[in-house]
Amino acid sequence: MFFFLVACYLSLVTIVEAQVRLETPLIPISRIPPPSAGLPEYINYLFVFGLASIAFLALGQMILGGIMYMLAAGNAAKVEDAKDTIFQALLGVGVLLVSYLLLRTINQDLVNLKEPNLIPTQLQNVPTPTTPPTPIPIGTFCNTGDQYPGGYICVNGRWTRSTGNTSKKYPPIALIK
Repeated sequence: MFFFLVACYLSLVTIVEAQVRLETPLIPISRIPPPSAGLPEYINYLFVFGLASIAFLALGQMILGGIMYMLAAGNAAKVEDAKDTIFQALLGVGVLLVSYLLLRTINQDLVNLKEPNLIPTQLQNVPTPTTPPTPIPIGTFCNTGDQYPGGYICVNGRWTRSTGNTSKKYPPIALIK
């Protein structure tokens, strides 16, 4: 009778399961990652396998506590031991649940590892100036709008400093060739 009920239940589950589409796929617990999988897949597998095994061990401990409770036959010490066993199993399941929820609340990636997408750094050759720019005699002729490194700018056809006191006019300097 028990096997018949289990078979009926499993057949109904597959019918209902075929009609429901989940938004996110379920994590495959029973499949071991292929050899081509990276380290994060193995860690995820071990994490999920550990959660499932701890839950099954806690269930077994609760069943054992229930059997101890039934076999106590009114002995107060054995009843107390059985209740303690059941309480410890429930406490273990609670700690397991709280730890999973805490990790998921902090960051979802802590319970669902992925291969890091690291992009190698590309170094660029930047020429370093070997000598500082030669100073331009202020006041010499230039094209308006030109700029020269070192803080020089051409204003009204003459070179002036773009930093510091720009309002001061300097007399033109003749260049000797």
